[in-house]
This record gives sequence, structure tokens and C-alpha cells, in this order.
Amino acid sequence: MGETQILGRGGRVAGSVVSSLLAAVVLGWVIRDLTVGGPEGLWWHWAGQAAGYGLRRSAYTTGEDVLLLVLYAVVAVKVMRSASAAVLLAATGALTVALRLPATVGLVQAADGGDLFGGPHPGALATTAGSVLGGLVLIVLAAAGRRPAGPREAAVPPGRAVAAWAGALLLLGGAVVVAWQVYAGGNLGWERYAAIFFGTGHPQSSVLLGAPGWQTAALACLTLAAGVVCLRRRPGARALGVPAALLLAGTQALILSAYLQGSVYEQLPLLDTPSQLALVTPPVLCLLGLVVLALLVPRPAPGQPGPYGPGPAPWQATGPGPYDNPGPYSGR
Repeated sequence: MGETQILGRGGRVAGSVVSSLLAAVVLGWVIRDLTVGGPEGLWWHWAGQAAGYGLRRSAYTTGEDVLLLVLYAVVAVKVMRSASAAVLLAATGALTVALRLPATVGLVQAADGGDLFGGPHPGALATTAGSVLGGLVLIVLAAAGRRPAGPREAAVPPGRAVAAWAGALLLLGGAVVVAWQVYAGGNLGWERYAAIFFGTGHPQSSVLLGAPGWQTAALACLTLAAGVVCLRRRPGARALGVPAALLLAGTQALILSAYLQGSVYEQLPLLDTPSQLALVTPPVLCLLGLVVLALLVPRPAPGQPGPYGPGPAPWQATGPGPYDNPGPYSGR
């Protein structure tokens, strides 16, 4: 087994700065949409886009953008003290590239040789391209900014029971998402499904993100990967499982809110079996994601090892801190 490594201080600071910038960009677009459409109208646009309903073309953001905003904000804070900071940055960067790159390509194609940074969606291409670049920077920082871990700095994986339950639930959630995509392909026809999946021949349903099918595939891949990592009890299980559970629960909560607003559950007894299962899926997956969050969010009990292993956190140590310097609170 190779030497355990963690992200060095320089990589942590740079990763926190990049994550903060990504969050600030999304927040700016959310404020813009709130100014244009108001809170209530914008919320139902986010929920409707997630559920496949009609869209407001004046809005740039979707519910998934808001979930990314939450993820970026959490990463910007957690990366400074998490023992699994490298995994956290790598997962966030890969997810950002996967979600923003298709939108970047779509915006370039929509410009068709015209004004790339103007047109019907001014500023959108600069946002998506810049986000792709930021995601790549996070991946590079995660790979190149590591150093050997000290005796108390290595990440502690979740317990066997917690890891088994979290991994099984994440794999189940990812499998359900994939199963519905396979069903949609067989029901619609694979040629039509491919057009919807890649957004070819259709207007962009999301200005800053890729086609809905692509978004779903990215979420399914993240959820399945997190499930495997949790089952194997790898040190980065929490760092990968928590974002996956957050996105899974968040997207399904948006769909559920749209269904509740549309009173579709009142028609549940009248629908055929596939339609009934489709309506039951969002609350089930939302609950599943919340359970995984409850399992994986670290809550060290008194006297029990925290996320850095036994003993105090590095910045609370009375000896050298995590970067071979005295901790900021040592001796106080």
C-alpha cells in the first residue's frame, strides 16, 4: 500500500478560493433571476425544469445550479480542514466539468459564428467556459497539491455498518435513476432519446447546464461511484458520498415540489403502473438521499476519533500543526 497523502496548505487555500469564485458566479446569476422573475416564479421555474415542465426562457439558472452553489460553498469551507480535501476537490471539479462543458458546446453552436459572448444569453458562455476551467483547476489541485499525511491527519473511513448502509443506498439510488433512463429510451425510442439526452435538434432547456439527460447521467455516475467507494470503506467515502447524497436528495425534492404543486398525486390511483412508479420515485429517492446524509455527515462523539483520526484536530494541537507550524490556537 502506498503512503497516505493529504492535500497541502497551498492546495487547500487555492481550492477554497476557486470554489468560492464558482459559488459567487452562480450566486450572481441567481440574484439576476430573482430580480427578473421574483422568488416564487423562480422557484417554480427551478422545480418545473427538474420535473420536465415548461420553462421560463428569461431565467438562466435551474435548481441544479442552486445545488451546485450550495456544494461550492460547502467545499470552500470544508476543504480548509477536511482530511479528504483532495477527494472533495476532485469530485467537485469533475462534476463541474461534466455539467458545464455540454452547455459551453451548445452555446458555441447556437452562436453559429455570431457574437459568442452576447446574443440571446449574454454572459452565459463566459460563465460556462470559466466554470469548466475552474473545474479543471480543482482537479489539478487535487492531483498535484498533495503531501504525505502526518500521524493524525489521515482520513478515517466510516464504520462498517455505516459504510455498508450508505453504499447500498447510494447504489440503489443510482440504479433507480439509470433504470428510469433505460425505460425512457425503450419507451421513446433510442434515436429520439439520444436527441433528448444530448440536446441535439432541441433548444437549450438550461442555459448554464447541459441537456437534462446529460445532467441525470452525471448525477447517476456520481451516485454510483460514491456507493462503490462507501462499500469499500475508502478514506474519501464521506467526501464523495455527502455531495452525491446532497445532489440526489435536492434534485428529487425539486421534482417532488413540482408534482405537489401540480396536484398530480391526486390522480395516482387512476394511472397505470409505470406512471405510478414514476410519481413514487421522487419522494423515495429524496428520503434515500437524506438518510445517506444523516449516515455520512460526521458527528464525532466526545472521546471518539474525529475526521482527522484520534486526538484533537490539527489546528487545536499543542504541538506542531498540520503544516509543521504551531497551530493558531496552541497554548491559548
